[in-house]
Amino acid sequence: MAVREDASAPDLYEVLQVSPNASREVIEAAYRSLSARYASDPDPNVRERRREVEAAWEVLGDPRRRAAYDAEREGRTAEAPPVVDAPPPGTVVACPRDPDVETALRCSRCGTPICPRCLVQTPVGARCRDCARIAKNPIYTLTAGGMVRAAAASILGGVVMGLAWGLVLLPFTFGFFAIFVGAGLGYAFTRMLEFATGRKRGPAVVAFAIAGILIAWGVMAVLVPQVWLYGALPAGIAAYLAYASLR
Repeated sequence: MAVREDASAPDLYEVLQVSPNASREVIEAAYRSLSARYASDPDPNVRERRREVEAAWEVLGDPRRRAAYDAEREGRTAEAPPVVDAPPPGTVVACPRDPDVETALRCSRCGTPICPRCLVQTPVGARCRDCARIAKNPIYTLTAGGMVRAAAASILGGVVMGLAWGLVLLPFTFGFFAIFVGAGLGYAFTRMLEFATGRKRGPAVVAFAIAGILIAWGVMAVLVPQVWLYGALPAGIAAYLAYASLR
């Protein structure tokens, strides 16, 4: 059965982030890695990405459908594979990005020579810098609207939690109970940022969470300036837990 390739459809090899010359084992490993990464995230962008991964695997995981797709993709017949003039694997050549370095490594997607200086290690093998940026993980992509919501959650949450800390939780700031205050703050800001950003992850979300924790600490210090230093331990615990959950 022929596989028709829509010009507007994404390249299936790019969807799975593998080279068109990749073996079935490499393609299957890439599929399993991406499926696990996008497992059950409710974000619409992640769900769409997951559908693309499944559709790509349905074609590339079947040898006959893959051969038909390759024939359509390359504008050739499946019986007449193109002659590849690239140097055979293992040939030592100069790295295009670092001409003073000789290498036998190749990008796992496009086959471009890469050296230890310029390669980027990905879940599906070493790649050149261009191919390593094929698909940006939507889980770590924060839109402008998401940034605004995250900032609002950080500021408002920081003020509210700071007031609660200074007026209600102050007796628990000292000694052993400081651990529980820090754990509560970390959990609260993790949930607030997840709600505000649609369960996004990454350095930007972590930064907003830690900023909110610092605001809460500052509000508590304004309310009860004589004990501001004791809030360092709960704030540090909260920041670590938020980092561990949102990184």
